[in-house]
Amino acid sequence: MKAKRNDKCPCGSGKKYKNCCLQKDLAEAQAVPETPETEEQYEENPAPSFATWKIFLITTAILATIWIVFWLAFDLPRVGGSIFGCGMLILIVLSAFRNPPTVRKRPGNAGNIDFGNRP
Repeated sequence: MKAKRNDKCPCGSGKKYKNCCLQKDLAEAQAVPETPETEEQYEENPAPSFATWKIFLITTAILATIWIVFWLAFDLPRVGGSIFGCGMLILIVLSAFRNPPTVRKRPGNAGNIDFGNRP
């Protein structure tokens, strides 16, 4: 049974527990046992097979070509510009979710997501 704050100290000094051994016991309870540093396990996502910058370059060239065709052939620069803008917006959103962040293999909390800021 654990001693209460105002009980006599179990060490036999005759003092109250709060004036004798309480601080020492609290320090022991809060002390974290030292464990050897282990490298955390990560679940690595496979790298995309085609580089994102190549997709950006090719798609931008295609959208720009569509814009020029609408501008020069059909005299509709606003339609071509709208297609270009919407296509670029879709491209940016899709590339943002192309490679999700790495997740540590330690379940339990939301702090397991690694956004690439490992030392």
